[in-house]
Amino acid sequence: MSQVRIEERPAGGGWRDAAVERVRSVDRVTWVVLGITVVALLTRVVGLGVRALHHDESLHLTYAWYFAEGRGYEHNPLMHGPLQFHLIAGFFKVLGDSEFVGRLPHALAGTALVATPLLFRRHLSTWAVVLASAFLLVSPVILYYSRFARNEPFVGLFTVLMLLAVLRYRDREGGGQFRWLVLFSACLALQFAAKETAYIVAALFLLYLNFTTAHELFWQPRRARGEQPPPWQQALHGLWLIPSAWAIAVAWPALGRLRERFGWGERPREADLLVVTGTLVLPLLAAFVPHVPEPLRGWGGTVLGPPLHGLVDAVTGLFGATVTEEERTAAAIVLVLLLATGAVGWWWGRLEWAICFAVFTVILVPLYSAWGTHLEGVAGIYWTSLDYWLDQQEVNRGNQPWFYYLMMMPLYESLVLIPGLLGGLWYTLRRRDPVAALFLWWFLGTFAALSYAGEKMPWLNFHLALPLCFLAAHTLGHLLPRALEAARRGRGTALQWAGGAVGLLLVAMLGVLAVRTDVGLNRGHPDTPVEPLIYVQTSPDVPPLADAILETVRQGHATRVVIETGQSLTWPWAWYVRELPVLYVSAGDLDRETLNPDDIVITNAHAMPNGASVRSDYESPVPFVHRWWFPEAGYRSITWGGLRQGVLNLSLVDAWAEFVIHRGQESDIGALRGEVFVPEGVSTLSGVLGR
Repeated sequence: MSQVRIEERPAGGGWRDAAVERVRSVDRVTWVVLGITVVALLTRVVGLGVRALHHDESLHLTYAWYFAEGRGYEHNPLMHGPLQFHLIAGFFKVLGDSEFVGRLPHALAGTALVATPLLFRRHLSTWAVVLASAFLLVSPVILYYSRFARNEPFVGLFTVLMLLAVLRYRDREGGGQFRWLVLFSACLALQFAAKETAYIVAALFLLYLNFTTAHELFWQPRRARGEQPPPWQQALHGLWLIPSAWAIAVAWPALGRLRERFGWGERPREADLLVVTGTLVLPLLAAFVPHVPEPLRGWGGTVLGPPLHGLVDAVTGLFGATVTEEERTAAAIVLVLLLATGAVGWWWGRLEWAICFAVFTVILVPLYSAWGTHLEGVAGIYWTSLDYWLDQQEVNRGNQPWFYYLMMMPLYESLVLIPGLLGGLWYTLRRRDPVAALFLWWFLGTFAALSYAGEKMPWLNFHLALPLCFLAAHTLGHLLPRALEAARRGRGTALQWAGGAVGLLLVAMLGVLAVRTDVGLNRGHPDTPVEPLIYVQTSPDVPPLADAILETVRQGHATRVVIETGQSLTWPWAWYVRELPVLYVSAGDLDRETLNPDDIVITNAHAMPNGASVRSDYESPVPFVHRWWFPEAGYRSITWGGLRQGVLNLSLVDAWAEFVIHRGQESDIGALRGEVFVPEGVSTLSGVLGR
């Protein structure tokens, strides 16, 4: 990696000369990645407000708007963590409220994500840094959901920073600095403030750190003695070290004799990370307790219940609050876990753990309590969020098949899936590459967790595409320089040259395909679900209708909007007519007693029968498509036998290629249709949809 040389400047040049000197000293790799990041910014913000708001987006923006308007915020686990509501509300306060501004925090987080490979230059090759940034730029899943008001870009950014903190703290050269533990704690808190996928992320880190702690405990004394034990001995020691590594990390200060016996001279840095992660996360898992076996739960309640319930009653009594029996039990469980983890953390390192805990808590409590205006929201940190989403897994919203992500990843992320997965396995199993192993675990662990979970949604593919981008870049970052060097020196057989040419051609074709998919998703049909990544999307009919309705009211031709609430028609209309007088009614209340002659009425197409007398009070309705969805019945019906046969006779490959090239047909899309009625004699909505 070459550095740009600069001449020495005489003293007294001032801060401007120093700044210029620093800019010129930035190497070419940094400039390339920054250039890619600028392109990423453009791809994420240009036309950001054009696509109709998705149902979920409208919820997020509407409640953030209430917050910005001074109506307060109350955490509801249905809409995930409080972080995005605070961010959107803050942007609304500064820049005004619009669809563009509501999506802007997510677009900026998605842009920052493209620049993060620069932070891994100690662990990735020069080529890998540039490739990772490029893959993050063109990834269809990452780009689409970086232009979407959901939490995914925030979760992805915090996960990457946590990985950075783990690698930097574990560095053999210059590692162990406390600031990386602080960064890790802060990003872990922000994970839980963003979305409940934080529980999966935390579990992946805990398992990884437990395994690497066991690995370090095994190798530490042997490294000192220069030993290379046979594989069977490594496996034998792993049988007891892996299950007990977390206990050794927790009890390290009391294990003097055991440490001396096994030659553990220094506490592994992995153990530090394991203790910090475990002690911060364990109290947030309190809602799991009702799901543990009854004998253990019953024993805990018998022994600890009475004194803890008394303590909870005493504390709540100080504030004049009353709690239910269920709330009292939950508070007691949380209190036990806080005390237990606090004791472990204090034993591990008083000042260090206190700082990590303070950073973690100072981030979470203000966000969940809306800066102290809704203290009940703190329960979302320790109980209600996890409790709600554990129950939702049985609901199985989305009703997707077990192979959902196996289908989605090849459709959208073939560019990084093939080199990432194959190369990650090679470098992990054959080369024992620790960075490849970490990225591979990140992908495989996330894939297993999301596939097991009851609720499978297209935006969750974001969390699979992200590790694949890093994994593929790490793999190709090793291979490309060697291939280029071999080409420069004229080395290699004809077969190797042919294989390399085919590989490069395949990557180029997949790259072109990724860009083509990006254009379709974000420019060609951003709110028309002709492909499964666009999920139950509000149709492009709604924004122009909303503009016409606003204009009708401003001109005085109508005074109120009435929205029939069946079929969840409220959303996204609640956002689009947020500044108008609105009445929400059921279909059965659409009569002359409820409606006024100067109302604008929005209903689903079947709410007001053709023979209803109230229809005569309005102009002929404007029909529109409210929301529509990709037809999923075909792939949901695939059986094991059909899947096996499709692979063997290549019909699935043909279907994949056909869909990738042509996508679906708009005529096949399922839809919920609606009608808009305007007062008699008003024609402001005529021709709005060009029909």
